[in-house]
Amino acid sequence: MSELREWFIKRLEIPIRSIANRKIPKKAFFTQGDLSKAEKELFTSQIEGIYLLNVMNQQSVNIPVYKTEEINYAEVVWIYIQLRGTQNSNRIVSAVHKSIPNPVVLIMESPKEKILMSTCHKRLNKHDMTKVVADQPIITSWFQPKDEESLYDKLLDALTISKLSFNNLYEFYDDIYQWLQCEEVISLVNRIKVVNILNQIQDFKKDVDRLEQEQKGQLEFGAKMDLHMKIKRKEQQIGVQLQQIKELC
Repeated sequence: MSELREWFIKRLEIPIRSIANRKIPKKAFFTQGDLSKAEKELFTSQIEGIYLLNVMNQQSVNIPVYKTEEINYAEVVWIYIQLRGTQNSNRIVSAVHKSIPNPVVLIMESPKEKILMSTCHKRLNKHDMTKVVADQPIITSWFQPKDEESLYDKLLDALTISKLSFNNLYEFYDDIYQWLQCEEVISLVNRIKVVNILNQIQDFKKDVDRLEQEQKGQLEFGAKMDLHMKIKRKEQQIGVQLQQIKELC
């Protein structure tokens, strides 16, 4: 195992039961992903190795499946790719997301041991429920993951598995998606205050989730109303924090 790949597993505290960490043949993407000739050439020339880092599902991490008419999140797949060069990294990101029907957390390692991360929400194809439609991927900048003085260290703190939502696999994945989307704010603003505000928002969201679960199990009307008001106050606090971020940007 590459030293950085092992470090990454420990840094995010990925549950041992979900870890696979096995190499995937590039040809597996060629047959499954309907890749173009140019995309196949990128895989062959630019990728040193592809690894199935881990698979998170109800069995491995005890997070419920999320299924609607448009979404079916039964597993979250983590893919780790070691690159030979970074010049076509965004095209490789898009090809990987296109190739795998499950939601993917993609980590790519450059030859200089920098990291890029990406997520991409997916919806069921209305005309063919066996296929999915990939949204526009979120792709971070390349960053040095072991730099403890960097704001990216705070981002990795927020992505620690135990800090994400365990309500269902959609919310779990969306937490990662939203944090990576915030990376653009971090790189543009470069202020520790932004990260602190984002941490507060995450705490408020967890409070809302907890209160909503408590409200569902409450039978007494007065207690239900009291919990409803607490939820509204937390949501207002989230709104205030979001407004602060807008002002900083």
